[in-house]
Amino acid sequence: MSPTSTLQSAKTQNGLFSRTEVEEILSNMLGSNAAGRLLTYEVVPECGPTGYLGEYFHLQLQYRIDECTDVQTKRVFVKSLPYHNPKMTAFIEECGMLTKEAAIYERLLNELRKLSELLTTNIWCAQCYFTRRDLFVMQNIVDLGYEPVTNPAEFLTQSQMDVLLKSLATMHACSITYEERKQVDIGEQLNNVLREMTVSPKVVFYTAGVRAVLAVARVHPAFQSEALQKFIADELPRHLDSVYEMVNPSSKYRNVFCHRDLWGGNLFFSKSQPDAEPVVLVDYQLARYSPPAIDVLMVVYLNITPQQRKTLKYWYYDRYYNYFADELKRQGVDAEQQLSRNEFEQSLKSLELFGALYNCISATILRVPGDYLKNLKLNHPDAFHRYTNVDRVNEVLELLKLDVKFKEYIFDCIEEMMHLLL
Repeated sequence: MSPTSTLQSAKTQNGLFSRTEVEEILSNMLGSNAAGRLLTYEVVPECGPTGYLGEYFHLQLQYRIDECTDVQTKRVFVKSLPYHNPKMTAFIEECGMLTKEAAIYERLLNELRKLSELLTTNIWCAQCYFTRRDLFVMQNIVDLGYEPVTNPAEFLTQSQMDVLLKSLATMHACSITYEERKQVDIGEQLNNVLREMTVSPKVVFYTAGVRAVLAVARVHPAFQSEALQKFIADELPRHLDSVYEMVNPSSKYRNVFCHRDLWGGNLFFSKSQPDAEPVVLVDYQLARYSPPAIDVLMVVYLNITPQQRKTLKYWYYDRYYNYFADELKRQGVDAEQQLSRNEFEQSLKSLELFGALYNCISATILRVPGDYLKNLKLNHPDAFHRYTNVDRVNEVLELLKLDVKFKEYIFDCIEEMMHLLL
């Protein structure tokens, strides 16, 4: 693959690839066991639900293998910069988000997949076939029998959470086994790649979210006493700032490769056995090297309700660790020597503010009413950019007045976060 290939000047879908690049993609897709001759190719836009931080296409290939006369067809998935939105493209290029994800696929994820492939036919991550600084190409997991959740903003069922935690445990275990076998430290090996993209005082997406959370906390009916208003004004910002250090590689707890963006839109479930087969995880642009508790807390905070967390979070923590220990055992590694259950439980307690705060911030994106953000993205790109990457306080406060469901949910999340601190 060629991560430093020259960026093409043509940005239309028909000019997205040169024929030479498509031939390289075909060769990587077929592997060393077969040689294929490219006949035709076409780039087709993805019309289904997609994320906010890219444009998505299918690259459809027609080819012949060796001397066979039969024409083979296959499509692969393409993620590129969102050229339809110049401001968002400039933002992503400036922070290097898509370049980071492409490098992660090429330099690490393809290697981690190999470890789990030796033990099971289930996959938790798509294989990457080609990278360029403005895009990358990978397996089309829909064609492999997986599908996204119908509504990414909906909360997950208990069985969906269970298979998600199994995939997450497998990825974390594979990163430990990779380090043990290669005698490397992923954090050092990919130090220039696994940089923080969101939880930083320099990232306006995150700081805009923090300001919105503080604004909602100030109007929360449970925190209107003089003492609590003073706490919110004088002390809460300092507590929230402590999260910046939590997401970095830890000097106290075992670090692993973490996904760090585990909401419903980045999960693909098996069509035939959605409650049994592991989930395929996509969108690794926010990945870090940090304690596995960071990912587990994100899963438990982003994907179930505050009420469900009260009764189920410890059950989920236990399920994750059992899957994690079992997967390491299959790979010939002792979990207790790498990350004991006691250490894992301690890390969950000391890092829980991350999950609670990130959930509150995410609520201002994922839980807003109806098609509010979709409408902004499609019809008002400047307003969408401002909301996501500049400031959203006034809009969020107005949404509290307009939508009771949104107000009740984000109030519950703010209250949950405050209870960790009071």
